[in-house]
Amino acid sequence: MSLFGLPHNTVVVALAVAAVGFAAGVVGCFGVLRRRALAGDAAAHATLAGVVVAFLATGRRDLPTLLGGAFVAAVAALGVLVLIRRLTRTRDDAATALVLGVAFGVGIALLSGLSARGIPGAGGLEQFLMGHTAALTVDDAKSLAVASLAAVLCAGLAVKEATLVAFDPAFAAASGWPVTLIDYCLVGLVALMVVVGLPAAGAVLVTALVVIPPVTARQWTDRVPMMLVLAGCIGLAAAIGGVALSAAVPKLPTGPTIVLVAASLFAVSFLAAPGRGWLARRREVRDTERTWVEGRLLCAALEATDAHPGASFGRPEVEARAGSQRGKAAAWDALVRRGAFVPLRDAGNHWRLSPAGRAAATERAQRIAAWGRVLAERPADARGLLTIDLPAPEAVLGAERAVGRAEN
Repeated sequence: MSLFGLPHNTVVVALAVAAVGFAAGVVGCFGVLRRRALAGDAAAHATLAGVVVAFLATGRRDLPTLLGGAFVAAVAALGVLVLIRRLTRTRDDAATALVLGVAFGVGIALLSGLSARGIPGAGGLEQFLMGHTAALTVDDAKSLAVASLAAVLCAGLAVKEATLVAFDPAFAAASGWPVTLIDYCLVGLVALMVVVGLPAAGAVLVTALVVIPPVTARQWTDRVPMMLVLAGCIGLAAAIGGVALSAAVPKLPTGPTIVLVAASLFAVSFLAAPGRGWLARRREVRDTERTWVEGRLLCAALEATDAHPGASFGRPEVEARAGSQRGKAAAWDALVRRGAFVPLRDAGNHWRLSPAGRAAATERAQRIAAWGRVLAERPADARGLLTIDLPAPEAVLGAERAVGRAEN
């Protein structure tokens, strides 16, 4: 049996990994929003020890048995991580690194011991380090798809509670929600997806499946529901793309290829996303700088106009009053195009402010004066308010006081 001319095994692998990629993207959103990505990494590195112990305890190498052992080890690693955080003064990053390193070291030691002693059936367990999608059977694919579907359903049912805990745990606790229980459930769900993703990417790279798609989706949206959908689609696309490339290029491992495809999607989003992308942010910075320089020129022109009875000004004088600002020539040309600066006929290099230009310059001068009052009267508040999301001065002083100062 084949689909679109592809080998049967490739179709099986693609369907299984696509389901895992979609679910990992959706579930990973909560781990990223809750800042639990490194906890998932610690769980991932503990899974190797769980796989080896499950084999030693049962003597079986079927996927459900090995993944069951991996899940127990992942949960145990998370439990140790919680105990270290609660019973010691170790910081979160140090505790995570401790659990990650020790758990992975135990897994490597157990795996090396199996190979050194020549235990029958131990060969092949090392594939859990980097993934082994080529060995997936139809039953394995069904198991992974069912587990992925269950994880997505759990995430969908708990999206409201999970979002509240992720963004404002203090408010959630004050509202009566069991924050600790919800937090543990979210981390357990991430651990489940880490285990389910083992056949696709292995213990070393599986964390990328639950981190890269959510981070990529975050570049495109600020809404959690949309982020979940986008992250799932990105994970699915990375999975299918990785399987396709692995099938097309001989001896190209599927797991690392999936991660590289996901990283490529993140790189594109980092550059080209309309709101948070690097290009959009650079454009926003340039627009802000240009607006600031234009405002400086407008205020300087207003000062020069008030200083001369003829209500005209020269360009050198205005540029000198504006100070050492970069981009003054481009800002001047922009103001001329918009009609804020109007040249005087038969007056050489002299200009005047149009009514619209005077109104804009006056409004800016009033705003600066109002913020000067905020800085003088409420310096403590000003330090916290002077951010990129600058509020109106009326929000701090009140409309009458702010306007009254500006008019004086």
